[in-house]
Amino acid sequence: MPGMINGVLLGLSIAAPIGPTNIEIIRRGLKEGWKSSAVFCLGVNVVLIVYLMLVISGLSFLTKSELFNNLLLLFGVAVLFYLAYNSFADFFKNRKLDLSAKAGSGNNFIPGVVLTISNPAVLLFWTGILGADLASSSATFENGLKLSLGILIGVMLFTSFLILLVQFGRRFVTASNFKYVSLAAGFVLAYFAAMFGLKLLSSTLFA
Repeated sequence: MPGMINGVLLGLSIAAPIGPTNIEIIRRGLKEGWKSSAVFCLGVNVVLIVYLMLVISGLSFLTKSELFNNLLLLFGVAVLFYLAYNSFADFFKNRKLDLSAKAGSGNNFIPGVVLTISNPAVLLFWTGILGADLASSSATFENGLKLSLGILIGVMLFTSFLILLVQFGRRFVTASNFKYVSLAAGFVLAYFAAMFGLKLLSSTLFA
């Protein structure tokens, strides 16, 4: 049980910082409501579970491949710039945005999957934390599984809290205010895209 508790605390700590995933949860929740954020988070969690299975299966060696890491970074830069473009587009659109409309949630699962796959930090986290834990001399498969499940629970708890918080705050956001939320989200997403891009350039040009 201590292993799972440690995992929950670790999951909460890695989910809390502002990053591309949390930015998209907030933006989609404000724009379309909690269902869209929840479906987006479902896509995120599906990828986390797949990564967990890959690490446990011993495929964490992929992260040691420079080509694999560079391809992952390139994919991440493209996806983050695309999301930043969408956020900027919401700001510059002239049409009136109806935040009271109940938008469908069907277009949010795949973005959640793609954004998580394209974020190199996610895979590096799983392979770093779980790989080290599973490789330690005192580790057992059962303890590693408990730690992993705890991390997933921690992430889900935080994202659920964030979804509820955004849904509650949605009533205080007007269509004009949301445009500035989208603008801020665009800048943050573009920052992460640029950061990954610089890392990719550094890896390819100065390797």
